[in-house]
Amino acid sequence: MWTAEFEPTQERLATGPTSLEGEFTATLQGGYAAVDLLCEALVAAFSVDEQSTASGDQEKEVDLRLRTKHL
Repeated sequence: MWTAEFEPTQERLATGPTSLEGEFTATLQGGYAAVDLLCEALVAAFSVDEQSTASGDQEKEVDLRLRTKHL
């Protein structure tokens, strides 16, 4: 298990498909805008399947499955 904390910014870095050895899961939790921005970045780099979503007053949680994106 790895844990990381990210601070959303308006600065964008170019991303592209990234190879993974196998399949991984990720749970994103935080404010709506932050989770949406991180989801966008992951979609640019990986094949992403949303497994589940839970929404609250101020935060949301999204469970994702990540795989290598095949172009």
